[in-house]
Amino acid sequence: MSKEITRRKFIADTSLAGAGIWVAPALFTDRDSGKLKVRVKEVGGVKKIEINDKIYDPLSFRSFRAEERNIKDFHKAGVRLMSIMHTGMNCTLDVPYSLYGECWDGIRNYNYKNIDTQMDLFIKNAPDTYFNVMLQLDTRDWYLKMHPEFTNSYWNLVEMAGVEQWRKDTAAFLQDMLKYFEEKYGDRIFSYTLFCGSSTEWYTNSQGRGRPEAEIREHPIKLSVYRKYTQDQNANLVPLKRLHETSNGVFRDQVADADSLRYWRFHHGIIGDTILYFAGKCQEILQHKKLLGLYYGYLTQLNGKRLLEEGHLAYERVWKCPDLDIIYAPAKYGQPRSFEGVSGFLLTVDSLKLQNKMMWQEIDHTTFIAPKTVENGRSIPGSDSKLKDEFQTRMVLRREFVLTTVKRTAHWWFDFFGGYYYHEKLMAEVANMVRVQKKLTNIHMDSAAEIAVFGDVESMYYTQAFSPLAQDLLVNAPDALARIGAPYDIYNFSDLDNSRINWSRYKLVIFMNTFLIPDKLRAFINKNVKTKGRTVLWMYAPDYIRNKGFSESSISEITGIKIQKHEGENQQATLVAGAFNLSKAANLSFGFNGKISPLFEVSDTGAATLAVFANSAPAMASKKFNDHTSVYCAVGNIPIPVYREIARKAGVHIYYEGDDPVYINDRLIGIHMQHDETHPLKLKKNSSGQLEELFDGGTIALQNGKCNLPHSNGQTKLYLINS
Repeated sequence: MSKEITRRKFIADTSLAGAGIWVAPALFTDRDSGKLKVRVKEVGGVKKIEINDKIYDPLSFRSFRAEERNIKDFHKAGVRLMSIMHTGMNCTLDVPYSLYGECWDGIRNYNYKNIDTQMDLFIKNAPDTYFNVMLQLDTRDWYLKMHPEFTNSYWNLVEMAGVEQWRKDTAAFLQDMLKYFEEKYGDRIFSYTLFCGSSTEWYTNSQGRGRPEAEIREHPIKLSVYRKYTQDQNANLVPLKRLHETSNGVFRDQVADADSLRYWRFHHGIIGDTILYFAGKCQEILQHKKLLGLYYGYLTQLNGKRLLEEGHLAYERVWKCPDLDIIYAPAKYGQPRSFEGVSGFLLTVDSLKLQNKMMWQEIDHTTFIAPKTVENGRSIPGSDSKLKDEFQTRMVLRREFVLTTVKRTAHWWFDFFGGYYYHEKLMAEVANMVRVQKKLTNIHMDSAAEIAVFGDVESMYYTQAFSPLAQDLLVNAPDALARIGAPYDIYNFSDLDNSRINWSRYKLVIFMNTFLIPDKLRAFINKNVKTKGRTVLWMYAPDYIRNKGFSESSISEITGIKIQKHEGENQQATLVAGAFNLSKAANLSFGFNGKISPLFEVSDTGAATLAVFANSAPAMASKKFNDHTSVYCAVGNIPIPVYREIARKAGVHIYYEGDDPVYINDRLIGIHMQHDETHPLKLKKNSSGQLEELFDGGTIALQNGKCNLPHSNGQTKLYLINS
């Protein structure tokens, strides 16, 4: 199939017919001319950057306060890819993102001097480095004065996203910038990144901090776009109070709540459409000779009302766009970033691989020497939870590197507002990681996961924004799974039937939030997932949402375990004595961190009870069939040892019995030693050989695939399997 057909098919499949807001981009051309030849190339199972036939490890540097010192330091450490942000706009802390000034001063009016000053700084201090240029598309102050009828896209992207005049004017700026950069610096630029919305991450509303313009509200320009989007000239925007109402506990009804569902699909869809529009405009100039990326799609991070309000739920269409090559995301926020945490991704990283996209993880952690405030005295996010000292900082930086290396994603160090890495040992650690990455150049790696986890986008349109469902099912579960001693892959539920998923690998399948299952995927589950002796773990309310309302019987049908509504008030489940032979975990309680209605219980005498509610009603149970085992859990936040034993019973190989976070593929094993002792390590193959530690050196002998890892409290280690 030609690239032209691929593009046309994509447009036909994803654009909103009749909406009047899609502009078809130019068609594909081969990426074989121009000053640089750039592409993403898979080398040994790892996506890397190829520039003029030379392979570059996907390790990079960026900073809002780029200056001679940090550019030189990272260049000296061996980093040969760097990002440069060109904008004079303020960030959420009301200080400029870049101190090099604005480049867009009016319609077709540009300040090239500010661009050149920063480019010259990078070229001088990183002379053999290639650059990713970051351009901010948001409305400038002068533009808002010119168009008082418009609003600030940075604070409320959903209001401006579908405004054709803004799109047209911004696309002209974007294309003029690309022409300038390509003409003057094209031999140094390998990639471009599109920034828009709050935090430059295509957010809408999230970073409001009390600003009225950051609220979901009625506005004439949004109403006009909403009517065009819905193809209903009589449509009206839904009041905020109504938008957060649900007809069945935490769930929206497809009929009774149709007005809210229609709005929320617009809220996310218009942002997705805008991304596709600008990506297409870029490729009219770039012709796919350079890479293009952006931040988008944080399903396993955004909790509470953020998942519904941020505008990221259109990401599945965006990820499939042939105009985009890279998706960026910061490292997982909150507890995973702490010294006691596990590290993690904000998105369903393995689905990106199915789309042949490169995932670039941003390490913007608050190091022990990070400044607490910016120039105006405002506190920097995370400054109240800085890593304690140089050792903690190095070990957490290692842990993030281990995660991305094992998972085979790209990685960059973000010296946020400057000074985060101004320490000899921190830069030595960066150089050490660059060295390790080079050592692995010729090592072919693949996933070793026997667990497949699926998170669903569509189901979240139907959930009450203030419920704990997103946190307890989508955010917390990956963190717990990182400690069970076995690796997992995580996908979008819509990719379940993707032909590139290697189903022969998986012994345990976890459906985190599949409240609405399309007929096609239900059939696929019954035919292709519930087979080969697999175990399928179902969380809370699978297949509960149906076209004609809600159905407990549908939960029963998809799980194979009879389910009914639970009438008790208690939201917590307690593990029954003897379940999984976890004597130390007897009376272990878990559940949702907040009231959930409806709640369900097991009413199947043929199922083995694993946990109960306070009234002794089964909250978790398993049932064995001829071709698979089904496990149903009515509540969220399954504990680490329970996950581990479900995996073990499913036949998943457990490499490590402790709760330390481990990171494993078929050639690497990483561990952050957070407890007083380490447990024996057991590989799948009973072969002899050795583990080679990559950060600090040394080897450990393997006997019949087993060894004891030398314990070093708090250390992060990465071992190469040589057997």
